[in-house]
Amino acid sequence: MSADYYELVKKLKSENQKFATATVIAVKGSASARPGSKAIISAEGKNILGWVGGGCAESFVCKNAVESMESGETRIIEADLDDEIFGLGMPCGGIMSVYIEPQLPCEKICLTEATELENMVTHLAISMGFIPEWKKGESSVTGTAIERGLYTLAASIAESRQIPFTSLKEARQVFPQGLGDQKIRQEISELLIIGTSRITEEMAKFGVMLKWKTRVYGWNLDPKNYPTGVILEESNAGFENFSVKKDSAVLVASHHKGDHDFIRIATEKDASWVGLIASTKRSGIILQHLSEMKLPAENIAKVFAPAGLEMNCKNPTEIALSCIAQIIGLKA
Repeated sequence: MSADYYELVKKLKSENQKFATATVIAVKGSASARPGSKAIISAEGKNILGWVGGGCAESFVCKNAVESMESGETRIIEADLDDEIFGLGMPCGGIMSVYIEPQLPCEKICLTEATELENMVTHLAISMGFIPEWKKGESSVTGTAIERGLYTLAASIAESRQIPFTSLKEARQVFPQGLGDQKIRQEISELLIIGTSRITEEMAKFGVMLKWKTRVYGWNLDPKNYPTGVILEESNAGFENFSVKKDSAVLVASHHKGDHDFIRIATEKDASWVGLIASTKRSGIILQHLSEMKLPAENIAKVFAPAGLEMNCKNPTEIALSCIAQIIGLKA
């Protein structure tokens, strides 16, 4: 693909326009386009650059691109170029698979508290792909300026997406004994993050930003991916070197079969907050297993699973922010 394609993508993004990219990812039989062929589709459904086939094939791709932009979701479509009756009505002799990715304008969010760290929070919001606006208002939480700023940012994202800014409820339906209702009534001694992923990296960045002592316990940890000041602790066989400090905030984001042991130890060591990054189904399985292991109900009730506040998160940074906001919101 020529440099013009990437230059136009860059230009449209800089202008905050809505468009979609289409890429041919597979061809069976005969087709005019080839794997790797690309096109840019405008919000109106017009091919403004590139080639993914002519005639009905292009119309089919453009129609699906518009639908993808409306839903905000990627899709893979299959264009049957050989079936005159059930396909696209042109017997070219092949089947073409096309990946469509919508490129949506940055979301606008309204931040309702102009703190002394307004510039920093504004920069963070922009780096996350938002267009921030400020208006006078009061924060719904107490704490340091950066705590209030991060909580306000998370709440504003939820508000812009029309999502109730509350704890994720799915696990309560799976495991109704009551999860994660207690307030944090002492200072957090340490933010302990368990696992190795983009989520753990983003969580560590927020920990440093908040000036919390931050430790990551995981495997194959790359120091280049973590801020200076974060303690990186490589796990050993059987996790025998795993430890939890009293009054710490513990995020289990390892997606490992040992997650239940991490949670058990964290609750037994009287952590102030214990959160689990997992699906609804997996959260229920782990919590049920802890119950069958005879972990006291009051310990299980300390666990937020899935962890975080409702924000309709779309990437690791937003997931980490939702967890941080939950911790900040629970500090009494």
